Amino acid sequence: MRSRSTYDVVVAGGGTAGAIAAIAAARTGARTLVIERYGYLGGVLSLGMGLLGSVDAEGYWALGGIGRELTARLQASGGATAAALNPAFGSILGQDPELLKLELLEMALDDGVDLLFHATVIDAMVDDGQVRALLVATKRGVELVPCRAVVDCTGDADVVAAAGGQFSYGRGDGPVVQPVSRIFRVGGVDLDAVFGYLERHPAELRLPKGWGGTSPSTDYLRSTPGVTFDAFPDLIEKAKAAGDFPIPRSYVGMYTLPGRDDVGINLTRAQGIDGTDPDSVTRAEVETQRQMLAAVRFLRRYVPGFADCVLISAPHQLGVRETRHIISEYLLSRSDVMSGADFDDQVGRGAYPLDLHDPAPDETVLGARVPGGGVTLLPLRRSYGIPRRCLVPRDLANMTVGGRCIAATHEAAGSVRGQAVCMVTGHAAGTMAALASADGGAVSDVPLSALRSTLVKQGAILGRTAEDRLGADG
Repeated sequence: MRSRSTYDVVVAGGGTAGAIAAIAAARTGARTLVIERYGYLGGVLSLGMGLLGSVDAEGYWALGGIGRELTARLQASGGATAAALNPAFGSILGQDPELLKLELLEMALDDGVDLLFHATVIDAMVDDGQVRALLVATKRGVELVPCRAVVDCTGDADVVAAAGGQFSYGRGDGPVVQPVSRIFRVGGVDLDAVFGYLERHPAELRLPKGWGGTSPSTDYLRSTPGVTFDAFPDLIEKAKAAGDFPIPRSYVGMYTLPGRDDVGINLTRAQGIDGTDPDSVTRAEVETQRQMLAAVRFLRRYVPGFADCVLISAPHQLGVRETRHIISEYLLSRSDVMSGADFDDQVGRGAYPLDLHDPAPDETVLGARVPGGGVTLLPLRRSYGIPRRCLVPRDLANMTVGGRCIAATHEAAGSVRGQAVCMVTGHAAGTMAALASADGGAVSDVPLSALRSTLVKQGAILGRTAEDRLGADG
C-alpha cells in the first residue's frame, strides 16, 4: 500500500463545504489535502441552483468569509448576480455553475491546497480517539494518507462513521429522510414568454401549501437578475390528468441568470432513498434520470416559453438532502433556526429557509399534512448562529465536520443543508482543524477566542451588525 506524506489537515470531500474548508485550512497555515471523488471542486454548487439564504429576510448577510469572497469573484467575472431580497425564500443570489467550478479551483490553488481527484475515503485508522490516517481508494489502488486533523465534508458523515463516531440518521424515528432530486439545466428558453404567461395566469405563481413567504409578482420576476421561483401547479395537474406527468412533484422550481436562455430546473424526486446505500442510490439515479426525460417532455408540451428547450446539462450525481447527522455536545433545533438564536460559541450564521420536502407520498411535516410532492418552506427573518459544538463529533478528538451532516435535528437540517450554510460551516470546520493541527491537540481544545478571531480576520460573519446589512458595502 502506498503511503503519502503526512498532512496537517485532510478534507474528505471537495464539494460545497469541503472546497471552502480546504481553502480555510490552508489560509490558516496548515498543509492541506482535499480528497474529491470527481474531477473538480464545488459538488452540489456545480448544479447551478441559486444561493438562497446568503442574506436573511431582514437584509443582513449570513454568508461571509471565503464563500462570500467566491460570490464576489463570480460577480466580477459575470458569473453571479448581486444578492436580492425575495418574498418567498428570504433572499436569492444567482450563480453560473461552470464558472464557479473554475473560480473555486483557482482560489484553492492560489492558497496552496493540494488536490487528489477521483479518490474516495474508504476507511479511517483510529488510535486513542484520534484519526491517524485515512485509507483512500484511487485509480492505482488503496493508499494511506497520514494526517494530524480531518474535516469530514462528505455530506453523509462517511469518515465519522468509518472512524466509529456516533451519529443519528434522518428523522431519528426510523429510516425517514428527505427525498433526493436531480437538478438539471435546459437551454433555448424564452423567459419573456414564461413571464407573459404568468402575468396572464397569476394563480400559477401561488405558493404551495406550507410555505411561509408570499408570492412574487411578475414585475419582481422581470426586474430581479438571477431570480429563483416556483410555478405552474395548474399545468402540472393538467399534465397529470392526461397521464403525462409521472413525477411526485407539484411545482417547477426554476433558476435563471440575466441575459441568458438557459434555466436550472428542480422538478425530479425519488422518495425512500438511503443515500448511504449504493443499491438505493443506484435505484434513485436511474429513476431520476428517467424523470428528467419526462420533465423535458412536460416542459416542451405544457409550459409556454419551453417549446424549443433542449437539455444542456445533466448533473454529476443525485442531490441528496439528508442522511446521517453527527452526535455532538449540542443539537441544533428547529427552534434555534426559526428564532434566529445566538450562541456564545457560534462560528458562523445560517439563513437558508427551513426547507422540508415530504419524505413519503403522504406525510405530516411540522404538524401539517402534506400530500405527495409537497414542500414545507419557511423563510428566516433573522439568521441564526451556528455553535462550534455542532461541528465536532463526539469521541473523535481531531476531527471536525462541515456541511449538511453537522449536529442538527431533522427539521433544523432542512436549513443547515442549504449551500450558503454549508459554505459557512465548511469555513469554520477547516479553520478549526488547522488551528488544532498546529497545536497537536484536540479540536475542542482550540481556544474559542483564537478560533473566532481567525474567522473574523478571514471575513466570516459571526453576528448581525450594521456593516453586514445588504447594501452597506456599497
